[in-house]
Amino acid sequence: MDRRGFISNGAMASVGLAALPDTALAVSADAAARESVRIATKGPVQDGILRLNHNANPLGIPPKAHAAMMAAMDEVPHYPGPRDETLIAKIAQIHGVSDEQVVLGAGSTEVIRMAMGAYASPDARLLQANPTYENAMDYAEPYTYRLEQVPLTDDFAHDVERMRRLAEGWTEPTVVYICNPNNPTGTITPSAELDDWFASASDNVFFIVDEAYYPFVNDSRYWSAEKWANERSNVLITRTFSKLYGIAGLRIGYGICGADIAERLKLYATHSNPNTLAVEAAIGALEDEGWYDRSLAIWDECKVVVTECLDELELHYFKSHTAFLFHEIRGDQDLYIRRMEENGILVGRPFPPMLNYNRLSLSATPDGLERFADTLRMFRRRGWV
Repeated sequence: MDRRGFISNGAMASVGLAALPDTALAVSADAAARESVRIATKGPVQDGILRLNHNANPLGIPPKAHAAMMAAMDEVPHYPGPRDETLIAKIAQIHGVSDEQVVLGAGSTEVIRMAMGAYASPDARLLQANPTYENAMDYAEPYTYRLEQVPLTDDFAHDVERMRRLAEGWTEPTVVYICNPNNPTGTITPSAELDDWFASASDNVFFIVDEAYYPFVNDSRYWSAEKWANERSNVLITRTFSKLYGIAGLRIGYGICGADIAERLKLYATHSNPNTLAVEAAIGALEDEGWYDRSLAIWDECKVVVTECLDELELHYFKSHTAFLFHEIRGDQDLYIRRMEENGILVGRPFPPMLNYNRLSLSATPDGLERFADTLRMFRRRGWV
């Protein structure tokens, strides 16, 4: 299903690595929109601090999600109930799978952790790109996994050929983590290359395909891996409500996969997760018509503010298919982060080995990002970037 199909169903500059220099009763749509803006101002900017270190929706919480959450407050004294099934059914319909193929988690990160636990065994292998999102690697630490990290290609895609070649040479259980679009670079790996690998991989290879930023991509080379949930028994696709749907603090995400995989994953799930408010908010978010497009539109505006500044300062950045920008800083990463914090701005953490680049989350309104841009220009005047 393409992005527009997803909406209609109701969810409704590259260089080589070596060369990297209580709105429960809303009386009108306008009132709901104003409430959303009010909520947003409590998120990215708190106590004068501009929080661009974590990915969040500049619009805040979808009005229907907020209303659903507030209406569910009376249920908080009780353990989560059958509303999980309602959310699962909605997700299954969106992705064209059965309810038995959907696994909920406290964010997609818990689903990833469940997968690592389910498929961990002594001396199994973990294969992933470098740099990429660290969760799979972090969750492997309690186990005697052998980690293999493969550098990104010159155009900053996953090196599918090399990764595939390595996996084909191993007979032990192998977990392959693929973040596409990739975090922190924001780049994509062509889906055709991945499809070819999924179709031919041996049964000892298990794929975790992290599509946290799928909604942001508009590129003909990219499509969701969701079809493999029906075609292979070794592919898990994860999604989240944290970014587009603005409820990161509630921690809710999901995975889609074969029913046999789902049963195995549930053995490693935290009981009574996700929580009642998270489930209700997620249901409300999926029913909030127009939120999808409004969110993507404001992120486009946010990108313009930052990229115009970066272009002006001749600081390289990657074409981003996500809610953040990975940009050059020219200087010590830790010092840059500290100086930004001294100016009331929190920016991204380091992502080795690309320590001359910083990941900036577009988690504030365009006006808020103008503040970041002005600060970066000040840094240039002082010779810091």
